[in-house]
Amino acid sequence: MKSAKCYKVALVNSADPRGAKIGGIETYIRDYIFYHPEDMDLLFIGADEIGDMPIGKVADAEFRGRRFKFLALYRLDDAVNKYTGTVTQSETFRFARQLIDKWRTLRRVLRAGDYSVEVRRPEYAPIFFSMGVPVIQMIHVWGGKDKQQSGVLARYGWLRHASELVSAAIVKKFYSVNSDMTTMFKRRYPMFRGKFDTLTTWANTSIFQPTPFVFDGDRIDVIYAGRMDLFKRPDLMFSVIAELQRLTGRVRFHYVGDGDTEQFPEFSAIRDITVRHGVMKSPEIAALMQQCQMGLLTSDFEGMPRFVMELLTSGRPAVCLHLPQLESVLVDGVTGFIVPRGEDQVAEQARRMLETWTLAHEGQLDPIAIRKAVEPFSPQSLLGKIWNDHRRLHEMAA
Repeated sequence: MKSAKCYKVALVNSADPRGAKIGGIETYIRDYIFYHPEDMDLLFIGADEIGDMPIGKVADAEFRGRRFKFLALYRLDDAVNKYTGTVTQSETFRFARQLIDKWRTLRRVLRAGDYSVEVRRPEYAPIFFSMGVPVIQMIHVWGGKDKQQSGVLARYGWLRHASELVSAAIVKKFYSVNSDMTTMFKRRYPMFRGKFDTLTTWANTSIFQPTPFVFDGDRIDVIYAGRMDLFKRPDLMFSVIAELQRLTGRVRFHYVGDGDTEQFPEFSAIRDITVRHGVMKSPEIAALMQQCQMGLLTSDFEGMPRFVMELLTSGRPAVCLHLPQLESVLVDGVTGFIVPRGEDQVAEQARRMLETWTLAHEGQLDPIAIRKAVEPFSPQSLLGKIWNDHRRLHEMAA
């Protein structure tokens, strides 16, 4: 039975949480639904990929055994991650158009239901603000103009900065996914510094659990799961795997995702040792991680890489090119290795991966100890911050 003080939250995203699309935002939404507290009445606003939701009407839905309400704005026929060359072709712009087209319906539902709203993209915040409902902003990733970008809006710095500024001015709270991003926003928009806070990522501890290492002879099984964004540097990733294979001759690389590996010339060197699993659901990825000895990350930048959090929660080490936020969870020789960036980073990352496999094979890495590194990042405690913000908004409005 729900609490008499039940409060209502509308969660907004362009992908169906029940569907096939992968990425950190999608995982956030799915875990938000799975863990949402009993005193929250949750409404998801987005697209219907399954084809069972009435368009423009609130309906009941279920995901991983949790019930919530679903307001489908349109039918999503293709959930594959794609990147376009113009703003008007971008997913963010197209979804914003759907929000504007359904403005009257959304305003009626949100105002009548006394909802607070949570958005992932700053471009959406003004739309909901114009409806007279309180908005909380959550941004998952940010990269400088000197980094490779996949999303078209990220390549228009003036547009991104303008949307961030407007969002910071009108939202009640503005979360970013790591402390460096939060510091950057406070410095860039000092007049709103009191609104900025950090909500980092986690792994679903009900799905990802530590198990003993499994070895298939002396084969080195390595996994990467995620989108093939350019900033994740697939070219470097494939080069590292090729170098590890050159050193050992016994690598099997497991790629999980919907990207086209063949678009990168570097992939040809590892095509024969790669298993392309395609899109997998979280329980399937967790099972695959148990069959691997480690994962790798070569991104130029990240928020807080969820793939790494899922690896560590599964008791598997990660060997990653340096990102400042990883220093809180990666300890060299204990939970993996952080590889300094530089001219020899490919060779060094491959060498550290071989060292990691050797440590695991010799029993010097403990999956339980690896899992402990991310215990402070439990989904319940982290999500509790933003849930308390929604509670306060409703208490203030009461």
